[in-house]
Amino acid sequence: MIRHRRLLTRLMITAVSAVLLIGCAHQGALTQESTSEAAAGAYTDLGLAYLKRGDVSRARQALTHAIALSPTDANALQGMALLSQRQGDSALAEQYYRQTLAEAPSMTQARNNYATFLFRQQRYSEACDQLERASADTEYARRAQLYANLGQCRLATGQLDQAATSLDRARTLDPRYARTYLLEARLAQRLDNRAAAQQAVRQYQRLAGVDQESQSLLDELQGKRLQTVSPQTPVPAPINNKDTAE
Repeated sequence: MIRHRRLLTRLMITAVSAVLLIGCAHQGALTQESTSEAAAGAYTDLGLAYLKRGDVSRARQALTHAIALSPTDANALQGMALLSQRQGDSALAEQYYRQTLAEAPSMTQARNNYATFLFRQQRYSEACDQLERASADTEYARRAQLYANLGQCRLATGQLDQAATSLDRARTLDPRYARTYLLEARLAQRLDNRAAAQQAVRQYQRLAGVDQESQSLLDELQGKRLQTVSPQTPVPAPINNKDTAE
């Protein structure tokens, strides 16, 4: 708690200092435009810190300041998308996600978060499209997570061959990314391959530990009869970093 308060204090000081510099800019110093961008960045960081803490009121104030200073700041716009999503305003969240990607089409983290938003609304085809586009970024640090999300999206639409390809890619990129194995278990279950499904669940549990979801799936797979999963059976929503810009 103390560490978090110190972080918020530092961010607030940075934001205020950057705003004050706007009125002090002179020849040979920072331009007003660059200073506004710096202040917007500081307010964005502050807003996201408040959002992570659960203080949505202060988060909105900080992010509103950021956008007022720099209306095209993609990080601030994505912050507002995450905030609107947290507050259940899906229409406004989508508006901000679209603005974010219009300003920064190559912002993969925002595209992945937007895909997660679409998936949770059961707009699977749109979510898969966003993830396909995001997968073109070979420099993205969390490609295993991205491909796991894509595999899960393909699983939800019944595209099992494509799901297998994406999950295999996720496992190749990061063999220790546990969630891939849980999704592979779901895929094997869909294909009525009980042995492969149990093996994948056990590998997930070795990496991530035993949790309710994996144990429930394992118990089901070890039952007297395998319950076939229909294409309409819900699967867990893709995991992203909640209320952060990753």
